[in-house]
Amino acid sequence: MLKLISYKDISTHSDLFFSQFQLRHREFIERQSYAVKSIDGMEFDEYDSLAAQYLVFTEDGRTVLGCSRLTPIDLGCMLADHFPDLVEDKSIFTAPRVWEGTRFCIDSRLPSEMRRLICQSLAVGYIEFGLAHGVDQIIGLMPTLILRSVFERAGLTLHRLGSPRAIGTHARIQAAAIPIRSWQRDRVYEATGLRDLLTADFRSVEEHVA
Repeated sequence: MLKLISYKDISTHSDLFFSQFQLRHREFIERQSYAVKSIDGMEFDEYDSLAAQYLVFTEDGRTVLGCSRLTPIDLGCMLADHFPDLVEDKSIFTAPRVWEGTRFCIDSRLPSEMRRLICQSLAVGYIEFGLAHGVDQIIGLMPTLILRSVFERAGLTLHRLGSPRAIGTHARIQAAAIPIRSWQRDRVYEATGLRDLLTADFRSVEEHVA
């Protein structure tokens, strides 16, 4: 199942909250040798702030098998801070209602069919989260292979923000934007056969606020 968590859920979903950082450590530091921060077998950076929302996929409610971080860019934007040369029209960085998707991560030890399901679930989660939170676009940078095999294969239309570049061990990294629209939701639902993955989480938030 796909869940949306933040710092507000540490008391009720502490296993999931910390498991995602452990997964990121295995996939980014141990497997891909990223030179990023870590502590106690968990990977983190300055964008893991109180503003961050996390999409996490779990089967047992404790262990995260896939995840991605979402943050409003006016409270921190990795693309603007570290990779602005990947974006041709930098007005995107001051546009309203833009969030950034980062730290997209799947447990590489899983069978291919499970990895595909998690990829599709996270793609659906991007759109459902965006529509529920009044987001206009979600931006980010990823290997071009991931942009095609995860998001476009899931039925989403992407807008490339610049030309691909070689970064680290990746030959082709590219910045892109996902327009958050109801027609995008309809397309990803049709392409993946998945829908309403975050409905329970949104209802829980609404009940808590009420």
